Amino acid sequence: MSTKRNVLISGGLTLVITLSLIAAISMSGFMPQVTTTTPSTTTPSSTTSGSTTSTTASTTYTTPQSTTTVSTTVTTVTTSPTTTTTPKGEGVLSILLTDPPILPEGVTSVYITYSDLAVHVAESNQTHGWVEVEGQGTVDLLSLVDVSQTILSVNVESGKYNLLRFNITSAKVVYNREEYPAVVRTGNLTVPIIGGIEVKDHEPSATIIDIYPTVFNIGSKLEPEFVISAVARAYPVPEGESGEIHHVGFKMSLGDKEWWRRLRERFASEIEITSASLSTNSLAINVKNTGNVSLKLKLVIISQLTTKIGNTTRETPLFSEAAVFWVGEDGSLEPIVLVQNRTKTENKAQTVFSGRGYNLTVGQQIKLMYNGEIVFGFGLPMGGTPFKPTNVIPGSRYLITVIGDGALARKLVVAS
Repeated sequence: MSTKRNVLISGGLTLVITLSLIAAISMSGFMPQVTTTTPSTTTPSSTTSGSTTSTTASTTYTTPQSTTTVSTTVTTVTTSPTTTTTPKGEGVLSILLTDPPILPEGVTSVYITYSDLAVHVAESNQTHGWVEVEGQGTVDLLSLVDVSQTILSVNVESGKYNLLRFNITSAKVVYNREEYPAVVRTGNLTVPIIGGIEVKDHEPSATIIDIYPTVFNIGSKLEPEFVISAVARAYPVPEGESGEIHHVGFKMSLGDKEWWRRLRERFASEIEITSASLSTNSLAINVKNTGNVSLKLKLVIISQLTTKIGNTTRETPLFSEAAVFWVGEDGSLEPIVLVQNRTKTENKAQTVFSGRGYNLTVGQQIKLMYNGEIVFGFGLPMGGTPFKPTNVIPGSRYLITVIGDGALARKLVVAS
């Protein structure tokens, strides 16, 4: 991809899982052009309503801004090319996407490939009771802003479901018009449905999975290396809102939905740096959970302020030539220093994201402190002139960034 887009950086990625009694496998941008290929089966073809086939379908949806390929293996009762009528006692699982993630500057597209979709029966334990739907596809997360859109629908039995699961198998990032692979640190996601979702006979039901992926550039501007980390939660969609979600290419604007606004406020992940100080051998940051859910504080990054800060407060900083710290389970800070010039991106990601983080409850404030030499030496160049780590310079300005699960806060300080 070489086309650069203007992107609104806000919110998180949202998947919508719809459980209804009328289905479609769907994905589109604006007005989709759909090409579907279905392998032959041993069941004779028929145009009569009610003929049953077991098929594996591959569907490609092309829009003016994006192309998405989705495939799924299901058993259906065929009535038309775009609509499936399910037997009594079954519903349909529809998945929609919306909203961009937290990004570093220069990223204009984030492509993820997903697979192994499953929904969990509430009465079963977490090991058993999974209904595999075997859907897979690739989508650009930044092609959808503040809307939800169906990409997949499959039959499920009626009943109550409390968990959703899927796997992000790979990812790519378009950065400064060039495409780069990205390491996925949280590929296997098991998402609780808050309150569960009840699928009733002949009544459509839906649940939204709200995913908060964060994209990091742990390399430099000239030699970028990208890592994606994500957290998620799911909510039932109010009755009356999910009636059309099963339609092919259905898009639902979330910006004007009062119920969605209330949900996002009720379960918002937000942090604030209330104060911070930095010197050549000490760091102190007061961080408060100003949201409505507990979250894990994971990383602290101190950046040398050599360029203008972006206009968004949801922009992850470059790791190159920065000072990076783990946040420990006890709230301690531990510096991360790479000592090898040619460390692989996967190994860097393992080093950076191996910490469990500090659990910050709603309304709680913690003082993160570090005493010792602070060195700006993370992400050593992979070639050319060796990079010499530097220390804090009194009187200089620095940007402090604290990163938690689906939350980010930044503050400018002048070193003493």
